[in-house]
Amino acid sequence: ELSPVKRALIEQRRLKSRIEELEGRQFESIAVIGLGCRFPGDANNPGAFWRLLHDGVDAVSDIPADRLDVSRHYHPDPEVPGKIAPRFGGYLQGIDQFDAHAFGISPREASTMDPQQRLLLEVTWEALEHAGCAPDRMGGTPTGVFVGIGTGDYLQQFGQRQPLEEIDAYLA
Repeated sequence: ELSPVKRALIEQRRLKSRIEELEGRQFESIAVIGLGCRFPGDANNPGAFWRLLHDGVDAVSDIPADRLDVSRHYHPDPEVPGKIAPRFGGYLQGIDQFDAHAFGISPREASTMDPQQRLLLEVTWEALEHAGCAPDRMGGTPTGVFVGIGTGDYLQQFGQRQPLEEIDAYLA
């Protein structure tokens, strides 16, 4: 039988080993293996985004005519109710090209979805493709999808001002 001092030393070593194991888990390596993105300036993939950054491209442009009738909504005084003061912004291209069928979503449902939700689906799928991952084989794997996205106030803002038929026409 071991003395109390020897038992304490053995337990101390065991606990020290366990602490080192747990601390090692805090710093497990991760690997980013796939990216997807949408940025103004037609930066719709990581390579295009890098070129935009590398070349110092200013992706700010006039408000596209198919997004807003500037002549009807613009006023230089930002205090004028119901009008906008900025005439420029960073705009994504092709937001009306969502393939609802590919995601099992009806066209009607897609037409009322926040465009950011549609973009999130597309960009997540592209990130998985970029990584060479088959979505149907990812269940149960230690895989995470991390998203950076802006506000989600589209339907709240847009839907309060216009009936759904006008939203459908806008998104068509």
